[in-house]
Amino acid sequence: MTVRLKLKPDVEANLAAQARARGIPLDTYLQGVIEDLAHGGVAPSTSLQEFRDTLDRLAEMGRNLPPLDPAALSRESIYHDRG
Repeated sequence: MTVRLKLKPDVEANLAAQARARGIPLDTYLQGVIEDLAHGGVAPSTSLQEFRDTLDRLAEMGRNLPPLDPAALSRESIYHDRG
C-alpha cells in the first residue's frame, strides 16, 4: 500500500533528523514507526546518541550558573518547617 502524507515543514525536519540519527532513510524510518504503532507498540524511543546530545545541551545551559551554596542543601534548609 502506498500512502502520501502532507507534513508541516517542522514535522518533516524532525522526522528526517530522527531517521538520520538512526542512520536510515526517512521512508524506512517512517515504515518502522507505522508498523510498530499498528502492532500496538510505541514509536521508537530516543537513541542513545540523541539522549547524550540532550544531556550535553542541558549541561551547556548550566555552565555559567553560579555555584550553589552548600547551606541550600542542608537538612535545616530543606525541612525548615519541621523544628
